[in-house]
Amino acid sequence: MNKNLKLFLTAFVIVVPLFWGLNALEGELRNFFFWHEMAKNPQITAAQANQLAFEERIRNLKPIRNKRVEDLEIGAKSAMSFYISRQGEERILFEKYGDWRLPIASLTKLMTANVVLEHYDLSKEIRISKEAVNQEENLGKLEVGELLSVEYLLYPLLMESSNDAAFSLANDYDGMAQEDFVGLMNREAQRLNLQNTHFVNPSGLDPEEEEDSEKINYSTINYSNTIDLITLVKELLNKPLIWGILSTPKLNLYGPELINSNKLLGEFSSIIGGKTGYTEKALGCFILLSEAPKSKGYLVNVILGTGDRFGEMEKLLGWLRTAYIW
Repeated sequence: MNKNLKLFLTAFVIVVPLFWGLNALEGELRNFFFWHEMAKNPQITAAQANQLAFEERIRNLKPIRNKRVEDLEIGAKSAMSFYISRQGEERILFEKYGDWRLPIASLTKLMTANVVLEHYDLSKEIRISKEAVNQEENLGKLEVGELLSVEYLLYPLLMESSNDAAFSLANDYDGMAQEDFVGLMNREAQRLNLQNTHFVNPSGLDPEEEEDSEKINYSTINYSNTIDLITLVKELLNKPLIWGILSTPKLNLYGPELINSNKLLGEFSSIIGGKTGYTEKALGCFILLSEAPKSKGYLVNVILGTGDRFGEMEKLLGWLRTAYIW
């Protein structure tokens, strides 16, 4: 090996580690001066941290009330809109006399369906009695002597609000009498802690002897309030068959076609399902379950005591979209 090559290799062995060391030192110095500057100016990192925390708080607070939108004026005696987030957060977004105890007409049938699902064999067949068919109104289109499954009877009960179906489920099922069935309804109300709810029949019909009287006798009528009804809907969220029925616009399995009484079904893509009700005592009633804007959870909307249940519900839904920042 000649002299020049020896000198080159010696220099290489010395310079390369030195070069690496200098690069490493440069990196350490950059880190040192960066954190030294941060230590002298903690407001920089604090501002960044505060900004992230603020953004997280805003996300957790949504929906946020948009104060530029005026409060909603609604004609119903009582109303409430209740938000349930996908994380389980619950908030009241709108309330008008939510604790008022009022007649609930055919909203009753949600509890009727709940009791059936808890205590009945859905595949068991029921023979429709003459007394069932003689109930007020001809909704459900049942015929005397017809043999229908318990599961099928839930469709006219919830879609068309059939009093015939309600009577048949409470009276024509083996071993069941209406007073026993109503007892189960009230027992279920107690289990759910519905402190302002009571049932006297499975349909929600007003007592015949009091139809001409404006005064409400709460000992002879089905009653509840919006707070209790929302608790009931929350319980029913675990029963997909009910919402499958309430989301069905039309059904034709046995003869005449069943048509859902919920006129808003299909009008809004966010609607999951709803139950209507009306009597002279209760006036118009409506429960509607819908998806919250931006798929952030559910909205349970309840309206009691109105002459325009569909119009008032549309008004409420429209207000919720603009009155809150989602």
